[in-house]
Amino acid sequence: MKHVLVLKVGPVQGYIAQARRTRDLWYGSQVLSNLAREMAVSLLESGATLIFPHPDQARDSRAGVANKVVALVEDAPEQAARRAREAAKSRLRAEWARVFKACQSLLIPDAEALAAEQLDTFLEVHAAWAPVEDTPTGYAAALVEAERALESRRGLREFAPWKQRPPEGTHKSSLDGARPSLLRRERQAGGPWRDFRIGLREELDALGVLKRAGGQPGQFVPVPSIGLAAWLQAAEARHPELLARLRAECEARGFQPVRGKRRPWVDAFPFDGQLLLPERWQPYFEEYAVPEPRAAAARFGRDYVEPLRKAMGLDAEPFPYVACLVADGDRMGRALEALASRPDGHLAHQRVSQALADFTRKARALVEAQHRGVLVYAGGDDVLAFVTPMDAPACARALAVAFRESLEGALVGTGATVPTLSVGLGIGHVLESLGELLNLGRRAERAAKQAGRDALAILVAKHAGRERLWTAPWGSNPVGQLETDVALLTRDAQPLPLGKVHEVEALARRFPADGAAAPGMMELLRDEARRILARAEAGRAPAPLTPEAVGLELSSAMAPREALERWASRLLVADTFARAGRGLASAQDKDGAR
Repeated sequence: MKHVLVLKVGPVQGYIAQARRTRDLWYGSQVLSNLAREMAVSLLESGATLIFPHPDQARDSRAGVANKVVALVEDAPEQAARRAREAAKSRLRAEWARVFKACQSLLIPDAEALAAEQLDTFLEVHAAWAPVEDTPTGYAAALVEAERALESRRGLREFAPWKQRPPEGTHKSSLDGARPSLLRRERQAGGPWRDFRIGLREELDALGVLKRAGGQPGQFVPVPSIGLAAWLQAAEARHPELLARLRAECEARGFQPVRGKRRPWVDAFPFDGQLLLPERWQPYFEEYAVPEPRAAAARFGRDYVEPLRKAMGLDAEPFPYVACLVADGDRMGRALEALASRPDGHLAHQRVSQALADFTRKARALVEAQHRGVLVYAGGDDVLAFVTPMDAPACARALAVAFRESLEGALVGTGATVPTLSVGLGIGHVLESLGELLNLGRRAERAAKQAGRDALAILVAKHAGRERLWTAPWGSNPVGQLETDVALLTRDAQPLPLGKVHEVEALARRFPADGAAAPGMMELLRDEARRILARAEAGRAPAPLTPEAVGLELSSAMAPREALERWASRLLVADTFARAGRGLASAQDKDGAR
């Protein structure tokens, strides 16, 4: 008898978020994707009909795989689930064996036994199954029953005591503080400690070491390099000789290069972008154990970085911010539920699975080749990436379009509503912790969902400034609106002064926070906003600015305070992108950026 088998591997969000460097984030996602892939391949090899992920996606080692696996098995679902779980555990042990070999000199003598226990207690694989009745809706009913059982099982936790005792005085991991560190206390600057970017005071358990050393040194693009990618490409186009001198000095000092394979925008400066920031020169030189780091860093900045920054001009200062892009499909569950009820339910699900695999392949090219970003994870209907701010809105739009196009073909003729993609962009400083950048992106994605789904949300967190959030549905062309607002703020003739945006925002606070405007209030509001805008241009322009000219719409459909605050938030968010692109928007730079 056929059974629907559902498996989930975890933990997911917590493990991925425990990251200090780009490599931690990327490889944490990669590990979980690989474990889910091993479970899917195990089911395929046992003769099961794989539904999620698609079989082609499971066999592609470069494709991301979501942590949920669904299959149809003929007999013995329990044995199939146990084999899949063992395949995941074997893959995790194999990953650790490879990393252990590369990092053994960094670890304490008893690291192997401690690591085995930490790995075994970390991995969670839950499974549930239900028989498929021979009825038109048998697959749908079995899937619902299996998923309910799975969620019930996941609510039960097993707690086993630690059996391995770490050496006396061992510190906890710096990433989560839950498990003992495996790193030696005796450390030295340089060598593998530097190659894997392990700080002299940093502590890592087995999972932390796996994430930090799982990839190859130089494989990961640092967050500052992503945030400053547009500036660096503009510098290469305008002052190639100065940038070449800086590259040569970095090579001569033995700084770790970044391999830009499949990311041509990295070639402009294949080193850590934080070297462009004066406050990071000395810490970076200390990390590389450069003699007299303070003086050496000062000379480096004076002789190689400052000439380049000066040549670029004050109107093209580096903008040290980065966009964390988090995207998630809308109403996927509703569409899958409708498809499951069809007589060919599992085949319809396989078509959706194939469409999602197609989107995953497109996502990497969209983020890394067509826009200046790094894809951390794309699997199922989830995307996580870091993108240079100038490209982030366009990248978000391209992903939303690709997602819809991929699913439209799979759902044609089914009557099911085509799912959409909500995208959040969290804009934060490049030196902010990865955990905080991730939090910004996820909060923005939740805001897009709360705004009605099928939307874009942008959350900007400036240093020493309040956060700004703006949301808009994709149907209103939010990227086009941002481009219009950026042009309004930066045009040569009669630009909108940012101070007046703040003044209009202050005006909003004098109106009721909820409810419709009182009689005459709307007219008063319109007159006051017009006065503020007109006064901004008095004596300096042939005609005063008007609310209509700056996109400030006042109508009875929205409370006055809400209308003003939404407009001010939109313009202040647009100012972030205006600053990111200031002095970089020449045609020459754009040609070199793609």
